[in-house]
Amino acid sequence: MSVRSMSLQDRSEEGMRLRVESLQFFAAETQRANGGKPRQRLIWLAMAVAAAAPAFGTPIVNLNTATSFGLLGGKISNTGTSLVTGNVGVKDASGTISGFNPTGTTVGGSVLAPGNSAASSAYTDFVSAFNTALGFASTQSYPDLTTSRTFVGNNVYTFGLPGISTTTGINLTFNAQNDPNEVFVIRIDGAFTVNGVLTFTLQNQAQANNIFWIVGTDATISVGSSGPITFYGDILAGGSFTMSAASGDVFGGLINGCVFAETANTLAGTTNVAGCSGSASVPEPGSSGLVSLGLLLGILAWRKFRS
Repeated sequence: MSVRSMSLQDRSEEGMRLRVESLQFFAAETQRANGGKPRQRLIWLAMAVAAAAPAFGTPIVNLNTATSFGLLGGKISNTGTSLVTGNVGVKDASGTISGFNPTGTTVGGSVLAPGNSAASSAYTDFVSAFNTALGFASTQSYPDLTTSRTFVGNNVYTFGLPGISTTTGINLTFNAQNDPNEVFVIRIDGAFTVNGVLTFTLQNQAQANNIFWIVGTDATISVGSSGPITFYGDILAGGSFTMSAASGDVFGGLINGCVFAETANTLAGTTNVAGCSGSASVPEPGSSGLVSLGLLLGILAWRKFRS
């Protein structure tokens, strides 16, 4: 398989393998080159670990062709003058789309008829990304979302309960540690319900397009009488999605991301969907490690030349 044809996941695994082999090589070579001197050996080992480190810890959610869609589902319905950035499409010819043109509209995309091949491919890519994210190992956990929480980038967060509901008035902080490429995966095994007021703080260069909500079953944003909400991140639901607002043309809020659901995707009231920008903007697996590896090789060659 050529490097060009390898998937992101394949390249990540290949990069990890190469860095582990490099780490083993440098550990052995360092001991030989330095005559077993403990201090120098530790310094070199630390440098080798730094070269290997970029292979670990960055979850990749690759939406592939689904990146051009704002809404995907088994079927899609809208009841207000919603505005969706990107395409709107369903799984296959058996799906239905209602409430668009003229009620709901799109910008930078179109409402694609059921059975459209591009929409079917995008739906397949969404499901693939969803299933991949389900397999990520949990790196952090919280018991629930009944109180304000802080999420740190390049982590996969899970919860102690299968279903999660937010408590009205809480704030969720996303801290990218001054790296706009850091990824946040928030995985909920069962249903996810937003109840009323929920605010977000994106700090230290956190980006909405790097936040992924992986919901095992149904996702619901229930605005009720609390007023419009601004929700950050891409929502990938294994069941349905519902934006629950007052009926008619009442503004429910803005979803700063895309919304994909395997079954029904429903916008009740007016909802603006900002769309997604694809897989998280992480460095290509292997790039930072190769730079460090090149530096180490140069230093090793220089040491041998001097000896």
